[in-house]
Amino acid sequence: MTTFESFRDELFAQAKAKGFADYELYYLAEDSFSVRVLNGGIDEYKNTMSEGAGFRGTYNGKMGYAYTEKLDTTLIPQMLQAAASNAGIIAETEVEKLYPGDKTYTECNNYNPALNNADATQKINWALEMEKYALSLDPRVKMADYCQLGTTEGCLAIANSHGLNVSDKQNMGYAYLVARVEENGMTKSGFEFWIGRDFAEFDYKALAKKAVDIALSYLGARSIPTGEYPIIFNNNTARDIFEVFCGIFMAESGQKGFSLLNKSRMGETIAAPHITLRDDGVTDLSPIGHSFDAEGVATQQKAIIENGVLKTLLYNTKAAAKDGVKSTGNASKSGFGGAITTDAKNLYLVPGETSHEDMIAGLHKGIVVTELAGLHSGANSVSGDFSFSADGFFVENGKITKPVEQITVAGNFFDLLKNITTVGSNLRFQGSIGMPSILVEKLSVAGL
Repeated sequence: MTTFESFRDELFAQAKAKGFADYELYYLAEDSFSVRVLNGGIDEYKNTMSEGAGFRGTYNGKMGYAYTEKLDTTLIPQMLQAAASNAGIIAETEVEKLYPGDKTYTECNNYNPALNNADATQKINWALEMEKYALSLDPRVKMADYCQLGTTEGCLAIANSHGLNVSDKQNMGYAYLVARVEENGMTKSGFEFWIGRDFAEFDYKALAKKAVDIALSYLGARSIPTGEYPIIFNNNTARDIFEVFCGIFMAESGQKGFSLLNKSRMGETIAAPHITLRDDGVTDLSPIGHSFDAEGVATQQKAIIENGVLKTLLYNTKAAAKDGVKSTGNASKSGFGGAITTDAKNLYLVPGETSHEDMIAGLHKGIVVTELAGLHSGANSVSGDFSFSADGFFVENGKITKPVEQITVAGNFFDLLKNITTVGSNLRFQGSIGMPSILVEKLSVAGL
């Protein structure tokens, strides 16, 4: 069996002999399990292992790329030839450089052996019981459209000819359920999820009940008159909005004209004074940690916006070189065969002290938005304009009075940043972005 180390050493030796000035190996391996159940049976079952490696190296002054889906030393000559060939046709004038590594990296605990205490049978049973329990909670529950449980375990390693040699091992468990309810010809759905590294913390009954309660709360929903309303986006929909517009904070987006934010706007007030937006590679607030990025740069704990002021954009090494700054450790790859781009690691608004419930209690008349649709088709990532279909609840005198559907919420993301009057305390992560509830002073709503 070929190990990462033996493959790396042979690859680097042949790359040097072929004339590459420098070179890098990016290795990714994953072991994943998932089961989806439907109507008391297994609808989909996956238990897969995969690995692959990406190579990049400087050949005749330009960077070439190649990848392989298995660590087989007999494939090395073919990889190097492919990298040398595509290096010759790359038209970009900027010289892409490999990173030599940092002296220290923040330690993050991404792996918990206890997650493996549950075998496949146990995980299947949890998924089946989760669906069964959801269907038992109320006669109006007709189906669990999606009921899935799974685990992933992976290893990432990056090494290059400049001495970089970093690796990370991680695992994660997850579960989610979409409950569908029906009453008087109306159908509604509710979604809930769990992410963690120990199934001892997983309560399938609580997850199922939350999904069902959400679905039931939407029954009887109606539209409301068109107008301008104060709006509370709960932590899920606030996350949706920031995920859609996350790209505006990437330096390479501004450099290419795809964002209104660029280096010249550093120090400018772009949000309300109580808004601090952070992107931290390692934080106790998120279940996911990143001690290094896709180029081997140590991640940072940093404020993108601090007290309303733009402090930094997110950089990989190439974008950083253009702006004459250091990388923020935000290089990203879609997989071992992907190109280097930029992405958030743990993006979040620093939570406030007001609970979601108190935000509602303080609202005289407005809307709580709990579901958004048309997120990408309804957003212009350059101008910041958006128009999203929304569902939620109407609030009068501090109390939810009725569910709301068939409305459209429209505005501008840059204006929204300046008009957030309250940031909630209920920060919750899903993936690399986490948000608390936010109260926006007013937005246009199209309804009846």
